[in-house]
Amino acid sequence: MVADWVLHGAADLLDLTDKQLLEDLLDIRLRLERDLHEDTPVRNVGLRSWLAYAAAVLIVGAIGTWVLWDGQTSDNKTEQVSVLADVQPGGNRAMLTLADGRTIDLSAAQNGIVVNDELTYLDGTAILDERVVRSAASLMSIATPKGGTYQITLPDGSKVWLNSDSKLTYPSQFDQDKRAVELEGEAYFEVSKTQTKLPFLVKTRDQTVEVLGTQFNIFAYGDEPNVRTTLVEGSVKVVPVKTAQSDKDTRVSESTSSTILKPGQQSTVINGYTTVNEVDVVAFIGWKDGFFIFNGTELHDAMRQLSRWYDVEVIYDGTIPRTPFYGKISRNDSLAEVLSILKEGKVNFRIEKQGANNRLIVMP
Repeated sequence: MVADWVLHGAADLLDLTDKQLLEDLLDIRLRLERDLHEDTPVRNVGLRSWLAYAAAVLIVGAIGTWVLWDGQTSDNKTEQVSVLADVQPGGNRAMLTLADGRTIDLSAAQNGIVVNDELTYLDGTAILDERVVRSAASLMSIATPKGGTYQITLPDGSKVWLNSDSKLTYPSQFDQDKRAVELEGEAYFEVSKTQTKLPFLVKTRDQTVEVLGTQFNIFAYGDEPNVRTTLVEGSVKVVPVKTAQSDKDTRVSESTSSTILKPGQQSTVINGYTTVNEVDVVAFIGWKDGFFIFNGTELHDAMRQLSRWYDVEVIYDGTIPRTPFYGKISRNDSLAEVLSILKEGKVNFRIEKQGANNRLIVMP
């Protein structure tokens, strides 16, 4: 009978050791989160599976509090987050480089600048006493360090939000036939529609994105294996950069053809090849609004996000399971607070300081 099967499953769990019980409950939780995030119609799931999930939920609900309490008092406990030196979140930090090579540390009390005939912060406060040299040949840049973020309004009115460890290079005045910028790292673009006759180009190491007026996110870090473009609204054309060809091989791969994205789509370019998928765009632009959004995010991907925002070196000690993470976490939380939420994925963490550097140790 179904009732006997459910009770038998519960009894089997209760016969396990404390460590085994905790590990099995965490496995159940991860499977539940994974399956609930998949777009699987209820009619395709058998009654037995749903009863198993229901039993698991009841068991977790009944003893979940005990497991957390026991983990803090057992002689055989494993401390899942060891905090030797907590790390505070990043903030408004950026360096502005002018066309003549001068650099300006932008105010941490401000969150953005406006580039026009004058350089000002978003609230109108002047950054320089003199006027900016207005020439398309005069390149300027704004760069955020690890643990930094900043916003810039370009000469055409387009707005760009820079994530940590990113750099945007742009002219103090756009050309008459195009508006072109270069990006290293990650940025969210809200392109002005006031100059629709001038295409807006964003160049990265592996692609060029062409737009008129739209909103999109580009993820193009040098230490990542691919470049991702996520379209929020409007339309963009993604043109992969052709791989260098030898003199003996002048063939042009079809992978270098352009791709048009629609809202809700994401292109991934790697080694000149482009793939397109439907995605939940919120998961890829949450950083702009101050959140980490993990939607089945693999452990190493999540750790790279934390490394950039908290400016920590991530070290893996031992064989780490390929844990997927789910959830929405404020980027205003300290590193220890974020890890206390992620620790339930059968992974242990230790934060320590080595000289002036912060280290995050990830352990099985």
